[in-house]
Amino acid sequence: MPRSDRLNALLEAAMARLEDGDFEGCEQKLAQAARIDPKHPALLAMSASLAMLGGDLERATQLGDEAVERGPEDVDVLLHIAELNVIVDPEKAVALARRAAERVEEEEQLVTAVLLLADAYLTLERPADAREALAELSSSVIDDADTILDVAHSYLAADDPTTAELWLRRLASGDDEAAAHAWHGIGQCREAKGDRPGMITAWQETRRRDAALPAPRLTLSDDELEALVSAALDELPAEVHRHLENVPILVEELPGEHLVADGWDPRLLGIFEGTPLPEQSAVGGVPAITTIHLFKTNLERMVGDDREALADEVRITVLHETAHYFGLDDDDLERLGLD
Repeated sequence: MPRSDRLNALLEAAMARLEDGDFEGCEQKLAQAARIDPKHPALLAMSASLAMLGGDLERATQLGDEAVERGPEDVDVLLHIAELNVIVDPEKAVALARRAAERVEEEEQLVTAVLLLADAYLTLERPADAREALAELSSSVIDDADTILDVAHSYLAADDPTTAELWLRRLASGDDEAAAHAWHGIGQCREAKGDRPGMITAWQETRRRDAALPAPRLTLSDDELEALVSAALDELPAEVHRHLENVPILVEELPGEHLVADGWDPRLLGIFEGTPLPEQSAVGGVPAITTIHLFKTNLERMVGDDREALADEVRITVLHETAHYFGLDDDDLERLGLD
C-alpha cells in the first residue's frame, strides 16, 4: 500500500476511535501515522483533541494552532479546531468556523460550520448573531433527524422558540425516538413562550412516546440501583441520616402522568415531593408526607451505555433531591455542583 494511502487509512481509523470515545486506540493509530507524517494537519488536530481531553489546554492550543497553520484550506481541520475553541476561545471559534464556511464543498460541512458558529456566538452571549448564522440553513435540504434536533435546539438557545418548533415539527409525526425527542423539544419551546397548556400537552405526548420506546441499552437491576443510592447517602453526615429516616426513596420507571399534567418535565431524573424540612415546624398539624422519587428509565437513557456516567447521575440526583428536602435552592445546588 502506498504511504499516502496507509497514512489516510490510519488517520481515518484514529478519527473513528476518537468519535467512539476510544482515546487510547486513537492515540495508538496517531502514533503509527506519525511515523509517516508527524506534522499532518489532521494528525495535529486529533492530537489537540486528546490533549484537551487530558486537561492540557496549553498543549491543545499549541497543536490546534499548528494544525490550522499547516492546513489553512483544510475544511475538516478548521472545523475540528473551531469545535475545540467554542468554549475556551469562542472568538477564535467564530473566525475558524467562518473560514471553513467559505471553503465548504459539502452540505454536511456547511451545517457543521453554521452550528459551530451559532454555539460560539451563544458562548459570547450574542444570540442575534447566532440566529443570523442559523438562518443560512435551509430546512428543505436537511433530512437527518439528529441534525434537525441540533438546529432546533440552537434556535431555542438563541431565543427563537417559534423557529425551533417549526424545525421540530418535521420529526413530530414519526413513531421513533427522534419523534419523542421532537415532542420534548416542542414542550421546551412552548415553555419558553409562556404557553403552559401547550407545554403540558407536548410533554404528555413525550411521556406517552417515551413509555413506548425500547428499553435503554444499559439497565440497572434493583440491587445495583439500591447499592448506588446507598453509596450516595453514605456521603451524608449522621445528622442528615436521622432526618431522612422517614423520607422514603421511591424508584419508578418514568414520572407519573399526574406529575406531567401538573407541568413537570417527563424526562426528570428525580423529584422531591412534600414540604421541605425547614418549613415543616412552621406548618404545624399532621406531619408532612415527603418522598424522593428517582426515575430509573430517564437516568438510564440519559447516559447511553456509560455505566460510570450512570452511577454518577444516580449519585447527583439522590444528593440533589435530598438537598431540596433540606431547603436548599437552585443557587445552593449550583454552588455544590448538584445543579
